[in-house]
Amino acid sequence: MLRVMQVGAHLLFFLLLSVGIVRAVADSDHPAPVVSLAAVVAAWYLCGIWFVRRRGLENGEPIERRLGQLWFAVLVVGWLMLMLADANFVWLAFALFFLCFPLFSTPIALTVTAVLTGAAIAATLWHGTTNTAASIVGPVFGAAAAAGMAVVYQQLVRQSTQRQQLVDELTEAHHELLDAQDELVALQRETGALAERSRLARDIHDTLAQGFSSILLLSRAGQRGPGDPTAIFTQIAETAQQNLVEARRVVEALAPAALETAPLQSALRRLLDQLQRQTGITAELITDGETMSPIMDYDVALLRVAQSALANVRLHSQARRVRATLSYSSDEVRLDIVDDGIGFDQREAGGFGLRSMRDRLAELGGTLVVESAPGDGTAVAATLPIGRSA
Repeated sequence: MLRVMQVGAHLLFFLLLSVGIVRAVADSDHPAPVVSLAAVVAAWYLCGIWFVRRRGLENGEPIERRLGQLWFAVLVVGWLMLMLADANFVWLAFALFFLCFPLFSTPIALTVTAVLTGAAIAATLWHGTTNTAASIVGPVFGAAAAAGMAVVYQQLVRQSTQRQQLVDELTEAHHELLDAQDELVALQRETGALAERSRLARDIHDTLAQGFSSILLLSRAGQRGPGDPTAIFTQIAETAQQNLVEARRVVEALAPAALETAPLQSALRRLLDQLQRQTGITAELITDGETMSPIMDYDVALLRVAQSALANVRLHSQARRVRATLSYSSDEVRLDIVDDGIGFDQREAGGFGLRSMRDRLAELGGTLVVESAPGDGTAVAATLPIGRSA
C-alpha cells in the first residue's frame, strides 16, 4: 500500500505537469520558454526520486532530511515560476502538498501547505478568472484532502517502521536465544568433563597416590634402620598389589572390557565371531592400511558403533552375511559395516541407536553415514579424523 501511494504521488505530479504543458501549448503562441521551464522542473523532480532511491530519505537522518527540504524548496521555486508564466500550472500544487509531510514535521508541513494554497489562489486571481469562488474553494479543498491523505500516509509509514523494528528485535532475540542454548550445551559438556576429571582426581588421590606414598615410606624406613627386610618387602608387595587392583578399577571405568586385553581389531573379531555363533550369519573382518597407534577414545567410539550396528543386524536385518572393514589412512580411520539384509526406509528411521552413534563420533570430530533402502541391505560408515583436534 505504501509503495502504491508513493507511485501514485509521482504519477500525479507528472500528470498535472503534462496537463499544464498541453494546455500551455494550446493557449500560448510562444510556449517554448514555458515548456523548457517545465522540462527543467520535471528533471529536478526526477533527481529527487533518484536521490531517494540511492540514499533513502525514509531513514530520517538529519542530513538526509535537510537535503530533501532543499530539493523541495527548489521545486517550489520552479512551480512558482511556472504559475507566473501560465495559470495552467496552478493545479500542480496538489502534487506538492503530498511532498510536504514526508520532508517536514506535521506542524511545519501544514504551514507549508497553507502557504502553497495561498500562492495558488493568488496566482489564479492574478491571471484573472471568471469564477473567483471556485478559484478559492478548489485549492482549499484540494489542500485539505491532500493533507488528510498525507497524514494517513505518514501514520502508515510509522506503523510499518514500528512493525519492522519489532520483527528485527524478535529476530535478534531469537538469535540470542540460539546462542544462549549453544553456550548452555557447551557449558553442560564442560561441566560434565570437569566432573569426570574431578572424579578421576579423587580416585587417583585416594588410591594410587596414597599407595605410592605408602610404598615410599616403607622403602625409606627399610633404608634408615635395621629390621627384617622380608617383612618390609612383604608389606611393599601387599601395598603394590592393592594399588594395582585400584589402578585396574580406575581403568575399567574408562574403557570397555573388550579393549582391556586386546586391540580394536581383536575386539571386533570377537564381536563378529559371537554374532556368527549365535545367529548363523556369516561374518568377516577386513583390515586395510597400516594400523595406527591405538587411541583409546577412537577405539572406544568405533567399538561402540560396531556393537550398536551389529545389534541392529542381529535384531532387524534378517541378513545372511555381514562384513566389517577397518581402514586406516594418513588422515582418518574408518569402520564400514555392510549386511545383505532387508534394509529399511531411512525417512522412517530415527531411533536412539543411530543418534547415539552420530553423537559419539561428533564429539571426536567424526561422522556417521548410513545408506539403506528396503530390500537392499544396510551400510554403516563411521569415520574419525587423524591429526586434527576433534
